[in-house]
Amino acid sequence: MNSSTETGSAPRVMLAAGEASGDMYAAELITALRRRLPALQAFGLGGAQSRAAGMETIVDMDRVSVMGLVEVIRHYPDLRAAMNEMVAALDEHRPDLLIAVDFQEFNQRLARAARARGIPVLFFVAPQVWAWRPGRARHFSQIADHLAVLFDFEKPLFERHGLPTTHVGHPLIDLIDREAPSRNTARGQLGLSDDTPVIGLLPGSRHGEIERLLPTFLATAERLLAADGTRRFLLPRAGSVKPEWLERLITATAPSTELREALTVLDGSSRSVMAASDALLVASGTASLEAALIGTPMVIAYRTNALTHAIARRLVRIEHIGLPNIVLGREAVPERIQQDATPDRLVVDMEAILQPAGATAQCRDLAEIRDRLGAGGALERLADLAAGMIKSPDR
Repeated sequence: MNSSTETGSAPRVMLAAGEASGDMYAAELITALRRRLPALQAFGLGGAQSRAAGMETIVDMDRVSVMGLVEVIRHYPDLRAAMNEMVAALDEHRPDLLIAVDFQEFNQRLARAARARGIPVLFFVAPQVWAWRPGRARHFSQIADHLAVLFDFEKPLFERHGLPTTHVGHPLIDLIDREAPSRNTARGQLGLSDDTPVIGLLPGSRHGEIERLLPTFLATAERLLAADGTRRFLLPRAGSVKPEWLERLITATAPSTELREALTVLDGSSRSVMAASDALLVASGTASLEAALIGTPMVIAYRTNALTHAIARRLVRIEHIGLPNIVLGREAVPERIQQDATPDRLVVDMEAILQPAGATAQCRDLAEIRDRLGAGGALERLADLAAGMIKSPDR
């Protein structure tokens, strides 16, 4: 295949980001790449943030953003149609590089299709072989030409199988440092006084996880409010969630008049909520790591389909699911999963971190996370790597 850099035409990159965090990273990466390659054309799978950065959307991530074995099976026709559209775009646009941003199962299939067509593949975020199915590391060299990893301990796991691997670090460090407001600034932006007790509710960005978690989060909030009527609750709405859908879900939980008055739903603003809050009740995922870097105490909760959970318990080799705890290697943040994620249990956990001693102890643990993630500049290093692959397609 002749690359666009060889023919003199504008370089073309396909990106594939099927989740909110990946869309955020893809948008930042497009911006960084255009500083190196101003004529860059970007297209692929993504959402509002990558579109705002100038990517032409072939498939919107809302069509494919599902998690869990049962959920994937249920949405398989949509996922297959999306895959077919992305593969057709590979044939039509012939990109110089495919950058697959996490979203493992879908992107691994797309990467195979790209390599079969002679299109180089840069995969950003390694499959968590240290958590489950370690044999995947051996086969990943058949999927990617180069792998960029978040954690330094991942690099030798893939290099031993002959896959060029670069530790770029975690992009959240730069994003949080640049975009997260201080506590005082966030409270000022949200119209909150300094002495108001504030609790953030972050039930996720996918419809399925919000449906499973938000009723429990609101029931927990009811009890926390009953214990202290001055408390206020903030619920940021992800861009992928329509306001009317979220309002219907809130109404269906039949919250009390008191809770409705104490609850504020915000468009986006998740980092402002994290910074403004005294404590957070948060779904397991990237948001928990963002909150840890901001330094706000939290309780992590998660529920998935019962069959998905049963299968995961047999496969997963690590003790924790929360990213702060995985990074630290211990449970610094309470995790309540499946049947343990009940209002009774969550209220006890939340009350503990709303007390000065509990908050101080957890914040001390969270302060270690930044050191463990390494220096900033992850997306700049990733952009350098991607630009080098575009300019030197034969590697």
